[in-house]
Amino acid sequence: MIAATLVLTGMSASVKVARVELDTLDIVVWRSVFAIPLSWWWARGVSLRIARPAMMAVRVGLGFAAMLCFFTALKGLPLADTTMITKLQPVLIALGAPLVLGANERADPKLWGLLLVGLLGTAILVAPGAIEGSVWGLWALASSVFSAGAHIALRGLKDEHSGVVVFWLQVSVCLMALGLVFITKGGLTLPSSHLWPILAAVALFATGGQMLMTMAYAADAASRVAAVRFIGPVWGIAGDVFFFGGWPQLHVWIGGIIVVTAGVLVTRTATR
Repeated sequence: MIAATLVLTGMSASVKVARVELDTLDIVVWRSVFAIPLSWWWARGVSLRIARPAMMAVRVGLGFAAMLCFFTALKGLPLADTTMITKLQPVLIALGAPLVLGANERADPKLWGLLLVGLLGTAILVAPGAIEGSVWGLWALASSVFSAGAHIALRGLKDEHSGVVVFWLQVSVCLMALGLVFITKGGLTLPSSHLWPILAAVALFATGGQMLMTMAYAADAASRVAAVRFIGPVWGIAGDVFFFGGWPQLHVWIGGIIVVTAGVLVTRTATR
């Protein structure tokens, strides 16, 4: 999961570059040109049948919603801000997994208190932008909620082949995005030639990150695996500093420390 978080931060950085010229749905569709063949290659040699199609449908639907919200947030937020806000997700997973997947995923009742702590930190992260009329932080927060549900469903697919899960995710997301593009805009925007390497990077990072993440959830309880994602802000800050030339503002550090602390406590509680 540590490796997956690093790879997915690379995806976020690539999306942030592509969002200057393309909207969210166009990026999702065009990255599939690379992502679908790549994920099929990873799943080659095994049956593409999914034993739990209903759980897979939940994974796809919530994952698609999370992706749209996250890509939208990257239009207006630095990498560090976006990754900090979405770190509420592990707390939500620790609370939601036992309700959906059963007692084996149960975590300590103290997690309800940690949820409040995580919400406080997230409010500090989002509030300044909301006061100024910015909705980017709210998009990132919505992404965190949808993503938590998608990750719980991913844990429910632990007995499926990782490559098959990722393949059907890429195919389904592409078809859903393509349908929305034609409904909302009437057609696709053809990317400029200089954007194709960026879109290829988005696809490579996204597919690799999904593969690593799927393997992680197959190996351990959802709450423990998800909590490792709290390393994400470290990668986000590094990306902002080295590639986008900026440091997070004070409220991002304060809110981020609170949210990350809640995640560390989630890890310790879930482990015990």
